[in-house]
Amino acid sequence: MQLKYSFKKEWAQFFRTFRFWGVVIAIFAFALSNPIMFRFTGLVMDQVSGLDGAVISQQTPETGDTIGDLFGGVDIGEVLDMYSDAEKMYSVTLVDFASTGLLIVLLVLMSAAGGEQKKRAMIVPMCSGLQYKNYLLPKFVIYPAVIFAVSFVAGLAAGGACNALFPVNHVSAGMILLNSLLISVYMAFVVCVFISLGLCTSRPGVMAPIVFLGQLFIQSLLSGFGISDYHPFALLDYVGGSLVGVDISEKTAAIAVSVGLSVVIAVMMYFLALGVLGAKKINNQEEKAPEF
Repeated sequence: MQLKYSFKKEWAQFFRTFRFWGVVIAIFAFALSNPIMFRFTGLVMDQVSGLDGAVISQQTPETGDTIGDLFGGVDIGEVLDMYSDAEKMYSVTLVDFASTGLLIVLLVLMSAAGGEQKKRAMIVPMCSGLQYKNYLLPKFVIYPAVIFAVSFVAGLAAGGACNALFPVNHVSAGMILLNSLLISVYMAFVVCVFISLGLCTSRPGVMAPIVFLGQLFIQSLLSGFGISDYHPFALLDYVGGSLVGVDISEKTAAIAVSVGLSVVIAVMMYFLALGVLGAKKINNQEEKAPEF
């Protein structure tokens, strides 16, 4: 019975407030606006070049520099090719899910990830007999599941938008499906870590930037050491383009292990929060024998 009402309470708190729509808007905003913005940037640079994507060779009348020199020596032709490549733009869009989009999601979910403890809102329910396992389980089911579903649909939408807007190197339906799955697993994994640490410390406002910066730092650190497979943070490399031009069958084991570890660690985060909150609990009803 406790578990049933805990799910109802968490469901109502999430869906009857702006939090759910905040998550949807945050993820879909990057899924749809990034391809549009990249396409617009490509069109502007194409107009600036005046050669429909060819390498700039004209000199500016004032300085004698080429337009490429004005852009720091960048080959404008290569830049235009990149902004016409649907596969590259799709990878950039998905990686943006795990940067700005993920940070917004963490900020939206601060109330569920320890905000109640910080406001002392759970003192009365806990003193009335609410068990921590019934309190925590809905948080580790509803929020990661919703993040997974929204990220997956947004990944599919981003793939369709990139194929529609960019004329070169379209992404196959299989790769769109795979990359959408991988980024969804990664987003749900990071959300579980954030919820657990926020509940353990009762400081979601502190944990949000720590988790956000930490996942980027760990991913960069592992990549720097050449450890690019068999860990949850490898999912970012996969959606970022490391699977391009590679036989997927050669990466099947690495992808499966990375996804499996993400799920296992997410489950462990639940038990971590359960253990820490249980250790903090004070039993005010315990009867102590008088000491003489």
